Amino acid sequence: MAISGRILFVAGIAITAVSALFCIIGLATKGWRNEQIGGGGIFCNGDGCNRAPAALSIISFILLIVTVVALILQMLDILRGILRYVPTLILFVATFFLLAAFTSYFKDIVGYSFNLMVVAHFFSYVALTVMAYWLGLTDASSN
Repeated sequence: MAISGRILFVAGIAITAVSALFCIIGLATKGWRNEQIGGGGIFCNGDGCNRAPAALSIISFILLIVTVVALILQMLDILRGILRYVPTLILFVATFFLLAAFTSYFKDIVGYSFNLMVVAHFFSYVALTVMAYWLGLTDASSN
């Protein structure tokens, strides 16, 4: 039984939106470090401000939102031709930024906000896989 291309496409949009949701929850919480050692949120920790993970996380969140909008535009058949590859490329870049965000913050002790960013990365990677599979199906059917 073949999976409909439309179902894959909608699943890709939904998974990308869930990834953006976990990303914003991870950014909004303060559990990036153990509070007993003087930790704070992602924007400023106890032993100085390291803003690289915060900037990478915010960029990845913005890219995930742009991806959802671009995928909706593609679903409405506004993006045609070579432009239909743009949402997948943006999603790849967002996935890369999410990976860089939580690996640049990695310390000995991490909290639940770190885990939320890992979950966001996982969902964006799954969405990227689904969208790549969908693009492969549409390319094969158009030839």
